Amino acid sequence: MMGKPFWCYLIVILLMGCQQKNIRPNTINDLSKLKEEFLKEVFSNNIEEAPFDFNYSLRTILFSKNVISLFAELTVHDRLPHGKKQYEGKTFYKTADHWKELQLSELFHTQDQKETLRKVCENGLKNNSLSYFSGDPPLRTTLTYDDIDTFVMDSHYLIVIFQPYSVGGCVDTPFTIKIPLTSIQGYRKRIHPISSLLAEILASGLYISCWNSEYEPS
Repeated sequence: MMGKPFWCYLIVILLMGCQQKNIRPNTINDLSKLKEEFLKEVFSNNIEEAPFDFNYSLRTILFSKNVISLFAELTVHDRLPHGKKQYEGKTFYKTADHWKELQLSELFHTQDQKETLRKVCENGLKNNSLSYFSGDPPLRTTLTYDDIDTFVMDSHYLIVIFQPYSVGGCVDTPFTIKIPLTSIQGYRKRIHPISSLLAEILASGLYISCWNSEYEPS
């Protein structure tokens, strides 16, 4: 009779296989190429593979005159048995007369800050019963900084979004970790210009902030 560790390894292998079916983060920006590849699959596959589906949705998470944060979800079903999904986050802030995209490294630029972010996310995932970091034994025990590549902002939080099957499976919405902006060192000390811009829009009340629990697994 096979022991428990064997089944754990088997599950990990299967989940890794699912992860390989996902669209890679560096390809989502080229939607034209993805659409072309999707159409090629439609014309080359058999009728048993239908229906085919390609969806790209874009939501405004934070909207103001000087700061905008967007969340996108790309889902492609071009063959059996499963579709492919990818999440994307883009945050922009206005500087001088143009918009600039905010990079995570601008808020966490030292190794100590990056390690703090990694630990916060790892501990949050360990407290989520649906993640790979829970269970006995857990499928994953250590989060890498490379797993943290997608984020958005609302009026009070930096929201880290994890790609499908990277930190958990069997959910239709992304695994997320919400970090109060006031706890981020660079933001708290107002080193980055986005901190003053957000303070201004909060004081004015002229903004829309709409991240809510429907975007998170339950």
